[in-house]
Order: sequence, then C-alpha cells, then structure tokens
Amino acid sequence: MEIIEAKLSDLPPFFEYLAIQLFDNAADNSPLFQPIAKEHCQVSDLLKAKFQNGFEFTTGNPDWRKLWLAKNRDDQILGHIDLRHYNDEYRFHRVLLGMGVHHAARKQGIGLKLLETVILFCRESSSIEWLDLNVLSNNLPAKKLYLKCGFTIIGEMTDCYRIDGKLIAETTMTLNTKIFTPLTAH
Repeated sequence: MEIIEAKLSDLPPFFEYLAIQLFDNAADNSPLFQPIAKEHCQVSDLLKAKFQNGFEFTTGNPDWRKLWLAKNRDDQILGHIDLRHYNDEYRFHRVLLGMGVHHAARKQGIGLKLLETVILFCRESSSIEWLDLNVLSNNLPAKKLYLKCGFTIIGEMTDCYRIDGKLIAETTMTLNTKIFTPLTAH
C-alpha cells in the first residue's frame, strides 16, 4: 500500500470509490459517518466540482483543496484524506480535514498512515498551523483514531443534525500541527 498525492487524472476513480463509500454510510444499521440521509448518499456534481476546482489553487488561497489516496498494488483506492481551506480570510492558518477508508480495508492502519501524511504536510507548510475536523459523535472508531493521533476534542454540538428521524451530535476536534510528533517516531 502506498499513499500518493492525487492529480486531476486520479479524480474519476476517486469519485467511483467515494460513491461506494457514501453507499456504505449507515449500511447494515451501522452508525452514520457522513451527515447525509441514506437516499442522498451520492457524489453530486457540486462535490465533484469542488474537488476539481480545488486543484487549480495553491495552498492558502480560498477554494484550494488537496487530496491523498491510499492505493494497493493493483492501483485500487483503499482510503483517502483531503484538506480544504475555510474560505475565510481570517482563518488562513487553519484547514479542514475529511477522510475515509474503504470498509474492507479498515483496521489495517491505513487511516493512521493517511493522517500522518497530512499532518506532516501541514507541519511543513509555513501557512498551516491548525488541522480541524468534525466527526459524528457516534463514530467511535474515528474519534478513537483522531485522539490517538493527538487531536483534542474542543466541543460537541448535540442535536446538530436530524437525519431519518434521529438526532445526531457532531464533535469538533483540532490539532496544532507545529507541535505534532509522528506516531511512528514513538
């Protein structure tokens, strides 16, 4: 398995992978990992455009986006992680993280490797100091991974979403990338 920084040519297979990821959202009575109702779990043209357009901008500019993919020897995507700008002129030093790992590839350390890759990227960037994320509060495996990587819980919004008749809370976490110590160094 290797982690690569995605190029525009990686987007079509990424969107196929992402469609499968979204289809798995809340499958088999498992908890949601995206705040989207099952019938709306699809890769929209708007989401595709955000990824495609994000490649046109350099880090620090509004609308920039970076994407890394975990691929196996057969070039299949096993997981992804992306960073994006807040699109706010006063939060240029902070970025938002999104990630996922294919259900068949979970619990193999892929999420950890993806996180370390992005944290080191942020650490080496002079303009990024904080890495922020939101995770659905019932997604305990994801929260555990983020805590293991040094993220701190800074808040929880109860009743943040109402999806399929359920009240869903969201947890906000952050990491100062300038003081992060890679887990593999321990």
